Amino acid sequence: MTALIASLAIAIAAPVPLDKGRDAEFEKKVAPAREKAIKYLKDAQQPNGSWDVLLFKSLLEMDGGTTALVVLGLIEAGVPANDPAVAKAVEYLLALKPSKTYVVSLRTQALARVDATKYAKEIQAGADWLLEKAIIRQGKLVGWSYPATEVADNSNTHFAVMALHVAAQAGAKVDADIWPKIRDFYADTQHKDGGWKYINVGDDKPSHSMTVAALLSLAVAVKYDKKATDPGPAFEKGMAALLGEKVGKFGDGKSCAYSWMTTAELGRALGSTEFKSGKQVRAWYREGAEKLLKEQQMDGSWQASRANLDSNYPAITTACGLYLLGRPLK
Repeated sequence: MTALIASLAIAIAAPVPLDKGRDAEFEKKVAPAREKAIKYLKDAQQPNGSWDVLLFKSLLEMDGGTTALVVLGLIEAGVPANDPAVAKAVEYLLALKPSKTYVVSLRTQALARVDATKYAKEIQAGADWLLEKAIIRQGKLVGWSYPATEVADNSNTHFAVMALHVAAQAGAKVDADIWPKIRDFYADTQHKDGGWKYINVGDDKPSHSMTVAALLSLAVAVKYDKKATDPGPAFEKGMAALLGEKVGKFGDGKSCAYSWMTTAELGRALGSTEFKSGKQVRAWYREGAEKLLKEQQMDGSWQASRANLDSNYPAITTACGLYLLGRPLK
């Protein structure tokens, strides 16, 4: 067992940036990119406080998802909770009545990061909704869906798990039975090669992004098991598969933004800027930040390639890029 995995026996707080492993000289390169991205998002904010586009608002009924994601990106990058852009976005989020797992999860996390005490009622409501929508069959967790259907997927499931974790850390009451169910779910659905798929039926292959999301969920779920000393063999096997690129090239995914954000969430949950498994080591922070520095647009945004699901949504890619960069090095 590596020291990295063993560190999970210690309580995992809500995601926070780490100074350990970050280079002061490298931060000089990161700082201007961070500021440009923050300015881009603030300039792109709509008069009503949102960043949501028509597709998400009307067709997909996920109004508020992009806005909550941007709030998380701004907060993670060091923008204070009382910043006018954040405050206006929170007003917008509070007026919504979300009915999709993505939106409820992101809204719950955003409110917890802004002011867990002030928005305790809304955070508890979000946790309650997610627990109610968990798909349980024969006493076992099947995951979370959109939830128009009961076809669960590991993307929705990851967002739900993170929201429940952040809500619990913020003081919300979360049914303790859900955590062992989450751990069992990921152990039961792990592919023989060590990765995880988007949907746990059919012939789809495990993917890089879903494997990172599964590792993250295992990393936070273990905190609530007082008897556990590490995340278990599924985590170790999954990390080995991730670093050995058995689930795709490191950093790949249908959504580059999703890959950036979940990678940063996992790294911060583990308390390190590197991922380790045996002799394999990947400096996720430096690799991700260097890629972002190279690909940032003149206006401060990040634009995904046309092959990515988020190619037309620069607010999403920029928010997730900011999330990875984190706040300024102290």
